[in-house]
Amino acid sequence: MLRLPVDVARALRRRAAAADVTIAEASRQLMQPKELERPLGLLEHVAWLHGRLVRRRDDLVAVFEDAGADPKAVDRVIDVLADLLKEWPDEEGRDYDFVVHGMGQPQ
Repeated sequence: MLRLPVDVARALRRRAAAADVTIAEASRQLMQPKELERPLGLLEHVAWLHGRLVRRRDDLVAVFEDAGADPKAVDRVIDVLADLLKEWPDEEGRDYDFVVHGMGQPQ
């Protein structure tokens, strides 16, 4: 689990309140590429996030080092997402809709 800086957490709370969505949905909206015509599915989002982390790896490592956090966590997350993508079940026609209990319905 990552601990967000106070200003980031505050911004997420403001965005969630303004849009009348959960904090999780507000953060998801911020992570989505802006040029999409439709929201990403779960697998698409994992692939997009993995690609983004790989591209920004050096910047992320520098942020972790500056904060005194373990920079190896960045590589662990990248590796875990790569494993998830590799192991994802290939079931044509199957739609994966997930609801996190206690977080409300997807918007």
